[in-house]
Amino acid sequence: MKYLSNNAILWSIRELRSGTHPFLGITFVACKKVGLPVGHATSVSLDSVTRNHLRDHHSLDQDGGFYFQPFKSTKAWVNLKYPSSGLQAINTQTFSGVFLHQKGSKLWGFSKNYLDEIVEITNSLSGLKPISLVAISIWLGKSQAWEDGATLNTITDHFVSAYHISRAERKKLFSAAGYVGQSVLGSSLFNQDPPNLRHVVYEFGSPVGSHQEEGGLLATLRVMGVGPAKKFEMEFGKRLTLIAGDNGLGKSLLLDTVWWAMTGNWADTPVFPMGEAIKVHPKDTPTIEYELREHSGRIPKMKILSQFNAKTSSWMSRDNRSMVSALCIFSRVNGSFAVFDEMRANLQAGNRSDINHFTSDDVWDGRAGEIEGLIRDWINWQMSPETGVFSKLEEVLKRLSPEDLGVLAPGTPTRIPGDPRRIPTVKHSYGDIPIVFSSAGVQNILLLSYMIIWSWQEHELAARQMGEQPVRQMVIIVDEIEAHLHPRWQRTILPALLSVGELLNTQLDIQVIASTHSPMILASMESDFSSVSDALYHLSLVNSEVVLEPLEFQKYGDISTWLVSPIFGLRHARSRDAERAIEEAKGIQLSQDPDPDEVKRISDKLGAVLRSDDPFWPRWIFFSE
Repeated sequence: MKYLSNNAILWSIRELRSGTHPFLGITFVACKKVGLPVGHATSVSLDSVTRNHLRDHHSLDQDGGFYFQPFKSTKAWVNLKYPSSGLQAINTQTFSGVFLHQKGSKLWGFSKNYLDEIVEITNSLSGLKPISLVAISIWLGKSQAWEDGATLNTITDHFVSAYHISRAERKKLFSAAGYVGQSVLGSSLFNQDPPNLRHVVYEFGSPVGSHQEEGGLLATLRVMGVGPAKKFEMEFGKRLTLIAGDNGLGKSLLLDTVWWAMTGNWADTPVFPMGEAIKVHPKDTPTIEYELREHSGRIPKMKILSQFNAKTSSWMSRDNRSMVSALCIFSRVNGSFAVFDEMRANLQAGNRSDINHFTSDDVWDGRAGEIEGLIRDWINWQMSPETGVFSKLEEVLKRLSPEDLGVLAPGTPTRIPGDPRRIPTVKHSYGDIPIVFSSAGVQNILLLSYMIIWSWQEHELAARQMGEQPVRQMVIIVDEIEAHLHPRWQRTILPALLSVGELLNTQLDIQVIASTHSPMILASMESDFSSVSDALYHLSLVNSEVVLEPLEFQKYGDISTWLVSPIFGLRHARSRDAERAIEEAKGIQLSQDPDPDEVKRISDKLGAVLRSDDPFWPRWIFFSE
């Protein structure tokens, strides 16, 4: 089974918002679904029909107080009274000629000339156009699981059948122009995981007064005079931000600074200006500057600035500064983790600065009074299934599992020599393996899964104890997300990580900020990367200076094409020796008078490093002959 992708749903909303009247997108299709008769009336509550339709397809507000309507209107969000207030006025006044209905009665039906009435009314209103058949089909099919062989035609045919759309209706009210969406969406029409519907619709703003208006997330970051670059400037995607680039150019430093900007604490040693950077003119004092984005998408005109004090070798304290309103997890490349949970921190005695910083050993074996550790918690959760935590762990592990090993399913706990504890195991085709003996890749994912589950459970507990609602956003920062993972795993891990929020809480959105060296990681997002909610940055060395630049996400397809893309910069997707041999061959091809002996020498060299069917051979053989 597969699902419509976030990109497809975003496209359908934009298409519908560009010219579809709410009457057509809600009332008309709702009446068609229940089989409202034509030419005579039957007893039915039109308010109930539209309310049920809105409940089934438009209830996407995190607090449940609004409907999202993706049609041409001044408001993307309408309150729960909309069916019996605003929409009722549209039905009984603007489009009254479409229906057979006597005021005060419960009898409703389509008039015999309802199609002509709809066309005449919509033509008289500015900015409206026929419904895009593709867009409305995607919108109403957004929550459905589709067979693997499903196509765009499958989706539109399902809509036409389920909503009893006649040929006359299709001809007069619907536009086939929407099929341009097939070329716009391309291979990104479907995805293997269900779409994050709340994430999609909140791209168009959030309801006034909703929980989402509180707090915010990191929107921008500007770092001056720190690290290998003169400056780093970033604007973060609301869902995903990827940083790619060579070793030693500042990816880890950037993620450390991102963590500080979000939480007010360094995950380890603070970043410091080095060399001449700390001796510059006061106006060029090393600084870290950032902005927060409200959940509605607005970025207030308020920058938070911290400067480096060379005398004390420290960053100026900003005790009253704003921080993000999210549960934040930082998976560092050395195996340690940092967790920021303001709600939980308020319940901690002592309030030590390192209270949410855990070494790899802490995460495995625990730290007294702070965390039980993966081994103990796994056993406790497995032995107490009524808590429901273990089932969440199972679901997260299943979602993050690789293709080659299969599902990372928990096995039967066991004892190993020299350890008095019961050790969790993971099922493999060749038997149950104690997690302490699992591969480095499996252990990485086990630790990340555990920290996600543990952090969320602790946060929910703190929220209950304080009588507060849990936050609705989790930020996961991962340094070198592909570390220790086989290419098959690399091409699934990031999409899977973006989708784990729904497994913890249906109202929890995930934001991921990650660094990577892997073309497989980038290729894995080809079907789901959104220019609206995601961002890609590249670190490179230009004329001996480190430069961080935003890149437009391109679909390169084949991994070898990714390797020779500007992001990875290889001249050839081959071995270094093969690359040198080909460049040498190209050089002699451009010479005015090639030396036959030199041609033979290069031919022998190419034969030693290229396979017999390498695509370079035809070009070279033609030349050499």
